[in-house]
Amino acid sequence: MRSIFTGAKKSGGEKTHKGVELKTVTGTRATLSKDFMKGYKQGASLIKNHADIKSHSVFIRLFSDLPIESVKAKIAGELKMRYDNGNFICFFETIAELHQWKYSELRAMINKKSPDLA
Repeated sequence: MRSIFTGAKKSGGEKTHKGVELKTVTGTRATLSKDFMKGYKQGASLIKNHADIKSHSVFIRLFSDLPIESVKAKIAGELKMRYDNGNFICFFETIAELHQWKYSELRAMINKKSPDLA
């Protein structure tokens, strides 16, 4: 897992920082899940330890032939009870496509499937 820090200026001139965790994955949905969570937890740790980092993302280079919707659903499930900001970015090597989803979009998928029973 590699970490990358990026900075972008807000309209007020101050810099915001984001952490990106990089991972190469081969294997099953379980492997994808395990490696995503490793990167996610490392990114969450960055936010706790560095006040200038406002969000964290996980970039996965996926060599398995898992369908896009299957990957998206698996990651959405991992984010169900997690509320920080960031993106999941995945390059699907087998089809040479790059996809990106906000964590909030993925969590919304889960909330639609299982509404609160309060």
